[in-house]
Amino acid sequence: PVVNDVDPEPEPEPDPEPQPGDPIDGTLAVGPQVADGMTPVKYVNGIGWVKTTAVDEEWYDYGEQKWANIVLGGASFTESGDYQVLNESASYSMLVWIPRYAYKITSRYHQGGSSAGNIDIVFLDTEDKDKDGVDYSSKNKYPEAANGSGMTDYAIHPAFTFGSDELAGFWVGKFESSNNGGKIQIKGGVQSWRSITVSNIYNTCRNMNTEGNIYGLSEDDNEVDPHMMKNTEWGAVAYLSKSIYGKNEEVEINSNSSYYTGGGSGTTYRSSVGQSTTGNVYGVYDMSGGAWEYTAAYVGSGNSNGSSLVSAPAKYKDVYSTYQAPSASGIYGDAVWETSSSSSSSSGSWYNDYSYFPDSDWPFFVRGGYYGDGSGAGLFYFDYGSGYADDSYSFRVVVPVL
Repeated sequence: PVVNDVDPEPEPEPDPEPQPGDPIDGTLAVGPQVADGMTPVKYVNGIGWVKTTAVDEEWYDYGEQKWANIVLGGASFTESGDYQVLNESASYSMLVWIPRYAYKITSRYHQGGSSAGNIDIVFLDTEDKDKDGVDYSSKNKYPEAANGSGMTDYAIHPAFTFGSDELAGFWVGKFESSNNGGKIQIKGGVQSWRSITVSNIYNTCRNMNTEGNIYGLSEDDNEVDPHMMKNTEWGAVAYLSKSIYGKNEEVEINSNSSYYTGGGSGTTYRSSVGQSTTGNVYGVYDMSGGAWEYTAAYVGSGNSNGSSLVSAPAKYKDVYSTYQAPSASGIYGDAVWETSSSSSSSSGSWYNDYSYFPDSDWPFFVRGGYYGDGSGAGLFYFDYGSGYADDSYSFRVVVPVL
């Protein structure tokens, strides 16, 4: 007989196992970056937040307005059947991932009013390529824009440039910060931390990764670098919310007069999803109403109430000279000029949100409004503050992974 000595077809190589940081939802160009002390969690109806992994296909899906969430070390979990369930009655800190993107405002640029414009978003990796490999690196300069119409091209959002580092994204506090024995916790259903100066806010946020911290975070600022939320970072969250990847409509006000995060005590936030940037439990809360929020942004030279922030390195703050168009080298991506028509109006921003620009007497930016602001509160609200400690002013944390 004739023997066929042709080599058999080789077995195909198996697909590589997914790795943490790989995109898993078909939308992102790069996945959320998880550092020591961070535990991915996902929400299971009827159960709550449960521990998962960075390669779980159910962890996030930005195309379905399902943003990635993590809890920091110090959170406790309880075994329940197949799940390890977050103990929400104990202290915990939860953050939400904001992925790197380029944006283009296509309507209602530099206009106020009862409606809002449209924002197109393209997710990018740190080389500024989208999921299909299209290069956006040339979009690092602000394009021309027509008031009332929009931008002529995309711009890489500046919040993802952090000093000399280009970020894949950043983690932002899911709720306004609250006080846990002089340390920050980020938890739903508790009163936000107020009566604290801008200077002390800055220091408290920076201290989240000091040696022996309760969060399990590396004390090396070259690995994680927690800080007080900047105006541009606020804008990055607001713009993502006002896109097809977020709620894409007005975020409801947290009108709780006792300043409870998420709209009420306990797990009220689970049913108050209209107050979330996604319209579901996966988004960021308290960005409309609750307490006013100081951001790490000011006009001119600030003042002594924010001395720590004023003396801080440039990457930790946004410093303004005036209410100025981005085309004239002003700051952009911050939900200020681009999404308002006036620097001094009770309804000058998108959705009739309040728009009052800081001055030398009141130099610090305040965002979001407070529980009593009604329709004037919102993601596009900006106002001025002196930096002093006030019972109506809170703050929010950002944690980039470098």
